[in-house]
Amino acid sequence: MSGSREARGAAERGGASTGGNAPGAAPNAETFLRALVDTGEAPDPSVRRVLALALVLPPFVVLQLIHWVAFRLDDLLFPGYRDVAVEEPLFVVGLPRSGTTFLHRVLALDEERFTTLRLWELLLAPAVVERKAALALGAVDRALGRPFGRLLEWVEGRVLSFMDDVHPTALSHPEEDYLFLLPAFAAFILVLAFPGHPRLWTVARLDLQEDGFRRELVAFYGRCLQRHLYVVGTDKRVLSKNPSFTPFLSTLAEAFPDARFIGCVRDPGPAVASQLSSLEAGAAFFGWSVAEPRWRDPIVEMLAFYGERLVAVLPALPEARHAWAPLGRVSSDVEGEVRRVYARFGWTPSEAFGARLAEAGRRSRRYVSRHEHRLGDYGLVEVDVRARFAALVDRFGFEAAGARDA
Repeated sequence: MSGSREARGAAERGGASTGGNAPGAAPNAETFLRALVDTGEAPDPSVRRVLALALVLPPFVVLQLIHWVAFRLDDLLFPGYRDVAVEEPLFVVGLPRSGTTFLHRVLALDEERFTTLRLWELLLAPAVVERKAALALGAVDRALGRPFGRLLEWVEGRVLSFMDDVHPTALSHPEEDYLFLLPAFAAFILVLAFPGHPRLWTVARLDLQEDGFRRELVAFYGRCLQRHLYVVGTDKRVLSKNPSFTPFLSTLAEAFPDARFIGCVRDPGPAVASQLSSLEAGAAFFGWSVAEPRWRDPIVEMLAFYGERLVAVLPALPEARHAWAPLGRVSSDVEGEVRRVYARFGWTPSEAFGARLAEAGRRSRRYVSRHEHRLGDYGLVEVDVRARFAALVDRFGFEAAGARDA
């Protein structure tokens, strides 16, 4: 049995340990450093892979260690962040490539109700001390005419432009706050560099893990949200969009008992093809291929688990705590869908948000995706993929207009 399958098997059994160098070790700086040593099954050695890791790993490690130092400084300088209540957060979860990003960015227009994380906050300033320092430096930069800001935008345009067809983003854009888990070596995006890492595959089935580990990891995430609210103010609700939190559903519902959830769904065939396509460039950069069965199959199995969690967990929540958002309905009438979800949650859109929502709906009708993908490109057959997602297919049938919240 390969290393990646061993790790996946342990995760599926819920056998993670909370000590030492185990996949389920608690989130701290020591765990982060240990995770860099035991990376599990690795792609075949290549010059490309060695050069990619040599380029990316040193600054990544230094940045995460800086974050851990900053977390300690928060406890000394800003201990009040721990008293901040994270009330009624909204989690947008679901299959990757099922409209979660679009829905997140539309909901983020409700600035009177929500606060959401920007990419720069997640990557560069998850701690209070870092955020306050960055905001102070930004004020100085603006006073000088934004020389540093313009330089950063120039660099950003060149570094992030390769994602424009798949997931357009920028440092100032709302982004997935599972990136808070990078210092804990528990953000699944790290699978691009370490596709066989046992800790990442354990996190990919978090709800199945031992209570101690899953609760500690979500508590670490909760403290990051507390830090954010400590800086921006406690009068708004956290808006979080993370397909990677779909296997966290039970744990999140337990940790945030007044949270609401929106489950984004899509026909699994196109969703799987699109997700594999979105990973293709990053995987190639680190010297492996998503079409190779030893890496492809665990990803497909993980996405099928997402579907199982959606169908098992969301309907068990009270009606006022969950809603479905099938891609077909969201893409054809995002304004109507958002208003329907708000009504289900007992919310009334403000007049200002209503105007922004209507404009977002008009823009979405002109949008044409340039992201092309087919299951056959990855050696997959649609009937086999749909069979793996039987729970989700049985629940929806993927006739978007007829999908119901019941």
